[in-house]
Amino acid sequence: MLETLSPWWRRILSSAGYTALVALVAALGYLTFRATNERRSSPQGAADTVNENETLPLVQFDSFSSRFERSSDGERINVSLRLRSTAPGSLECQVYVVARNDVDSPKVWGVWPSQGPEGAVTAGGHFRGNTNSGERVTLTSSWVRISAPIVHPLGLPPFETAVVYVVGPKGDVLLARPFSLN
Repeated sequence: MLETLSPWWRRILSSAGYTALVALVAALGYLTFRATNERRSSPQGAADTVNENETLPLVQFDSFSSRFERSSDGERINVSLRLRSTAPGSLECQVYVVARNDVDSPKVWGVWPSQGPEGAVTAGGHFRGNTNSGERVTLTSSWVRISAPIVHPLGLPPFETAVVYVVGPKGDVLLARPFSLN
């Protein structure tokens, strides 16, 4: 059979070349077997597995909703969501919700719970934290419903975003999540 091949192929298929070719085919077969076997051993497939370097956030949120209400005494937006802790045990924290409109002029903002001049929100509507003026909540592995009514000034542009802040017992921000109100 080697006689029918060109001289180049005869050199390749000589004993050293033939051995190298067999080793290459065996290595490719082993790698294919290993990749297939790893995919089968994973119950959800390789694409669905969680990266070992990814960490679960300490505070999770769910079911965000907002509703604009108008009554004879004024306007407000009601923000609602659920929070829970992913850590074992309980987590004492404070929750703030800041609603903003930075697009239109004048800029409009509101906060829940309402804050005094030394509160967690600056006079310009930016969160600064470092106070104990938030809504005290104890988070566990069960969901806790947060309902935050925020007063909206009459005749001004509507709020466009709401940012939920969850602050831990040491003053560290555990969650800062913006939500669109449109």
